[in-house]
Amino acid sequence: MPINIFDKTQIENYKKFSIFFKYLIGIFLFYLVYAFFSPAHAACTVSGTTNNTFTYTAANINSDATVNLSGTITCTTLGIPQVSAYMCMKTVFTGTTNSHNNVSLPYIVAGTVGGAGSTTTNQTSNVWYGPVRTVASNNIINYSVNVKVPARTGSLIAYPPGTYTATVRLYWDMDALGLMCGDLIGGWDSGDTLLTANFVVPSMCQLNSTSNVDFGNINDIRTTKRDYTTQGAVNTTCNFGTPYSIYLGDGNNRITGGFRRMTNGNNEFIPYQLYKDSNYSTVWDATGGVNNVGGVGGVSKTGTGSAQSTPVYGKIPQGTTISSTPGNYSDSVVVTVTY
Repeated sequence: MPINIFDKTQIENYKKFSIFFKYLIGIFLFYLVYAFFSPAHAACTVSGTTNNTFTYTAANINSDATVNLSGTITCTTLGIPQVSAYMCMKTVFTGTTNSHNNVSLPYIVAGTVGGAGSTTTNQTSNVWYGPVRTVASNNIINYSVNVKVPARTGSLIAYPPGTYTATVRLYWDMDALGLMCGDLIGGWDSGDTLLTANFVVPSMCQLNSTSNVDFGNINDIRTTKRDYTTQGAVNTTCNFGTPYSIYLGDGNNRITGGFRRMTNGNNEFIPYQLYKDSNYSTVWDATGGVNNVGGVGGVSKTGTGSAQSTPVYGKIPQGTTISSTPGNYSDSVVVTVTY
């Protein structure tokens, strides 16, 4: 029969390992007993906002859009609210909403539960924050989560109309000793709830800018000896698929049914006209009214989601009677975008 002989060093190492192993077992048993016999082994309920909505307008479409979801978490045993000494929290999310016309919105998340996390620092999905000392009032915990679609940089973009939804799963986990985050063995004050942030993009248009219709210098006296033509533009942004019409007003001095007129302010005029086309065949105005899309006087288009520039063609025809007084002549025309 073989005989194993252990030297003194081996015996000491064995004793150290045995003590360490007993220590690990002790910690595990403590957590197990605490989980199933402590009053902190509780059921948690959420009270507050778990679904909220932000609605874009033409004025804020290019700004940050933030949805806040907040409320309280109550963990009870025998009907009495209970908390543990330390708190951990995390959020799980994709960072991208559902899509419309293959366009989705990116979003970021910041949140806090019972003192863990922060509403000002963006979080990484599925990463625990904590443990920290639990912050509670009468053993009731507050939560607050911000879901934000950041403002875009560069040129204005109007998203396709629709409701874009971001979902965030909020987790919390309390611990007596603050040694770890994550409900590894069950039984701690822990739970989760689903938070939903909606970002509503209605059909919308924005008049970005206009450029002047400038005829430059007119060198004729009383009657134009040639055509004077020029071009301006109306710049708009409408979301994808949105029908809209652009109407131009009569200006301040239009002859009914005829030419618009520039003036030097002394009741002296230079007639001109604005057209939809480079052939100068179709007058651009507000005939038929400006309240509906598709009016006969306007130019009708469909939004792309990006900026669109629509040319305005100006003309003073050859043979037009004009003022013979030198000076600067101008007119103001109201631009209306209807969608």
